[in-house]
Amino acid sequence: MLFHVTMTHTEENCPAYDRDNMARFIAEMETLETRAGELGVQVHSILWGAPEHVAYALVEADNLGAIARFVFMFPFRQDFKVTPVQHLQAVVATAQAIAAQAG
Repeated sequence: MLFHVTMTHTEENCPAYDRDNMARFIAEMETLETRAGELGVQVHSILWGAPEHVAYALVEADNLGAIARFVFMFPFRQDFKVTPVQHLQAVVATAQAIAAQAG
């Protein structure tokens, strides 16, 4: 399953304002993909919106539990919104199946 993860934190929790936290953040992020793989999570993309203290990730896993373990890899307090998503082709196929069933 694909999941879109929105991660937000406050200015007070931002590692950019604390050298120790920034060093820990950098070290964790250097091993992120390897550690995510160990959890059964494939990272497709992570995008950071630094001025707004927000990041977006598109990840894939077999279950929500793997995603929960993944988000706790980030070494500072954040809020997370996890949304299951799917490719447009899958949505179209589902719509076609529903239309065929109704007809």
